[in-house]
Amino acid sequence: MATPPSSVPKGYGPRKRRIPAVVHLSTATVIANMAGLLGAVYISMRIRAVTETAGEESMLLAVYYGAMLVVAVVDALLLDELFFKGAFRRSHLQGKDGSEIQRSEADIEGAAASLQRSSVSFPVLLLLCGGLTYLLFNFANNNFDAYHSRLGRHISALRGTDEAGEARRLAAIAELSIRRDPEVIPALTAQLKRKGEVRIWGAWALGRFTDVHPKRRRPLIDPLTTAMTSPDVRFRREAIIALSRLQWRPVHKALAEEIRHDLDTGKALDPRLLYATGYVQKLELVPLLADVLNNKGGSLSEQSQRLAAWSMFQHIDQRGGREVVPLLEQRLPSAPFLVRCAIVHALGYTGVEQSNLALVHAYDQTSPEQRAQTCEALSFYLRPDGSDERVDLLLPGETFGMKILQAMGQIRATSPEVREKVEPWLETVIKNSTDDLEKARAQSLLDGIRLGRDDRKAPGQTVPKQP
Repeated sequence: MATPPSSVPKGYGPRKRRIPAVVHLSTATVIANMAGLLGAVYISMRIRAVTETAGEESMLLAVYYGAMLVVAVVDALLLDELFFKGAFRRSHLQGKDGSEIQRSEADIEGAAASLQRSSVSFPVLLLLCGGLTYLLFNFANNNFDAYHSRLGRHISALRGTDEAGEARRLAAIAELSIRRDPEVIPALTAQLKRKGEVRIWGAWALGRFTDVHPKRRRPLIDPLTTAMTSPDVRFRREAIIALSRLQWRPVHKALAEEIRHDLDTGKALDPRLLYATGYVQKLELVPLLADVLNNKGGSLSEQSQRLAAWSMFQHIDQRGGREVVPLLEQRLPSAPFLVRCAIVHALGYTGVEQSNLALVHAYDQTSPEQRAQTCEALSFYLRPDGSDERVDLLLPGETFGMKILQAMGQIRATSPEVREKVEPWLETVIKNSTDDLEKARAQSLLDGIRLGRDDRKAPGQTVPKQP
């Protein structure tokens, strides 16, 4: 007589086949890696995009690195199952020791595995998997972590419209202005569409991309030309200055209008506008610069006049650029001391030999005390708040006498009619000067002129002094 099923002893009869834990973990690993990778790509794309939602990035970064941690843990559990028979899972997650497993499952290998030092092996596996996951995520996301530490945190700071965060956004723009990553220009041009100081600083920042090849400046030029028509004076001028620094020469008309407006209304000239003319280098600007140099109206600062002199000699390489030379020479005798310093500096770079005569006259008309005064450098700042991106012009800072001799050395007298006046004058300077450095400079200049005119002398050969 058959025994009723209810009386069959426990452990006998057909058993339900169990799916090995390694299969479950393998499936979980595949799903976790695929989901984590896709999620990481999506999140990195969201973070790279410039949005107006402040605080969103912190949440996205938490999800990004959280997914990385989950994937590393799942991978480590699979490796623990493959290499250590699931020691960590059995002893720490399921809370089973060897004797319990042996009684309930009769699993000798499992019991042995659970007694291994999983507290040492699993952390090693977790660190290994974490490193590999980090490399995989960064490879799939075009080195996202390096991008974020170098650039992304600054782009993130641009988000938001709250007044309290404006200082943060301006600091981020200043930082991005010196970066040259592909994401920077779109991030900065987006600021031109906003309001307040942010768009003004955005225009300034784009003007700093002077190292970008001229053929690749179109993404910079187009948004700035739109900004150039803005009714906001500060924003419009910042865009004009930026376009000038990028040497977009069609901006010269708008630049001239801004300078002319300030001249006609008696306003103090923005030095950055005059500085911008030196980048544009259009001869149409020379008459306007001459008005500034000659202090038309009688109220222009010496800084503006000095900048006009500097900008005028920047035009010398343009066709017809030498017309600035007589304008500089005419102003030289009557200009204030620092303006004369700037004109002498400018004449030294024109390469016009006849300017030697104007320089000689300037030296003779100046008292020994003034000749000993230092021609200071011209310094100002280009950032909208006037606190950074310093510009130093008219260097080096020499005494007025040395500045003249330096300029004469640059344009060197070679024609007989100029040498006829310059050489005796240099001899007189050498004889009468009480400044040993000035005397040595004049002697060096005189020797150079004489060596240059004597074709029988080999280069470097000394020339005896004339009686």
